[in-house]
Amino acid sequence: MSQTLVIRFGSLGDLCLLGWALARRHDERAAAGLDPDPVTLVTKPAFAALAAGFRGVGTVMAPDDTGALAVAKLARRLAGLKPGAVVDAHNVLRGHLLLGLMGRRPDRRLAKDTVARLALLRGGRTDPRLDRTMVDRFDELFAGDRPPAAVPAPASVPPLIHLRPAAAASGPLLGLAPGAQWDTKRWPEDRFAAVLAHHLERTAGKARIFLGPREETWFAGSALAAAAAATEDRVDVIRSGSLPDVAAGLGTCHAVLTNDSGLLHLAEAVGTPVVALFGPTVRAFGYFPRLPASRVLEIAIDCRPCSRNGKRPCHRGDLACLTRLGTDEVCAAVAAVLGEGAR
Repeated sequence: MSQTLVIRFGSLGDLCLLGWALARRHDERAAAGLDPDPVTLVTKPAFAALAAGFRGVGTVMAPDDTGALAVAKLARRLAGLKPGAVVDAHNVLRGHLLLGLMGRRPDRRLAKDTVARLALLRGGRTDPRLDRTMVDRFDELFAGDRPPAAVPAPASVPPLIHLRPAAAASGPLLGLAPGAQWDTKRWPEDRFAAVLAHHLERTAGKARIFLGPREETWFAGSALAAAAAATEDRVDVIRSGSLPDVAAGLGTCHAVLTNDSGLLHLAEAVGTPVVALFGPTVRAFGYFPRLPASRVLEIAIDCRPCSRNGKRPCHRGDLACLTRLGTDEVCAAVAAVLGEGAR
């Protein structure tokens, strides 16, 4: 077991962003001739197989169930391994309970800057702390593990790049990720259908639609489902599968059109650029795309941001932050990113 124990239970997007920091830690140590010291990562069972693939992760451990009893069992397993450094990269009650049961204080703990975010939400007051991305915050947790600044740092490489196929698909392959955890973060599905139709009409390429359990509830009978069925020889619908398989599927795409969701960050983790549609959430929350080829589309409207994660219903009732994003603008951005991703 590594001397470094890292705790991060979720969510999918945050875990992928943590993956960038763990990969950087590994790559910089290896480039400097230091022991890469792959970490032991604690996460949810649903994310364990994916997390095991992050560069810089040696072992993944997860509770075998939900609830305090499962956390207590995990604490006993971890305490017996006697980790050196403990990094709380989540800073939530579940992690606090785990560490308390282990009889350990974290050596480092994630700073969420919650007060600064609430000030932005409630009064529009900006704070320099919000200039940092989530990856910046994760990187800070491992600053002491990296070599001196005098050692040249290697180029940043996506943490799951090994899941990206070596051979690119013939013709531009567009991925569509029309879901999100909250409905208020979803661009209308009929507009995804319009982008799909435009892509198939203007190119000789194909498309893949990525659905999770939440999307199954509305996809059947939708305009997007009809558009996919009408061109089924050129459109694959990827339903719930293992996260490594979903990641590999995203890796076959030249670009992915996505809402602000976990699949945005999973696509980038395998090196696929995205066109990301942001509504109730904003750059200051730290979740904008990282890849240079990726693009963000958003509408400047005075009620943004309206919640920390997009959970709160739209007080206007029209979801203008997303519905004002037109298909022409999105199609143009998709075409531009596809052109770069297919090179």
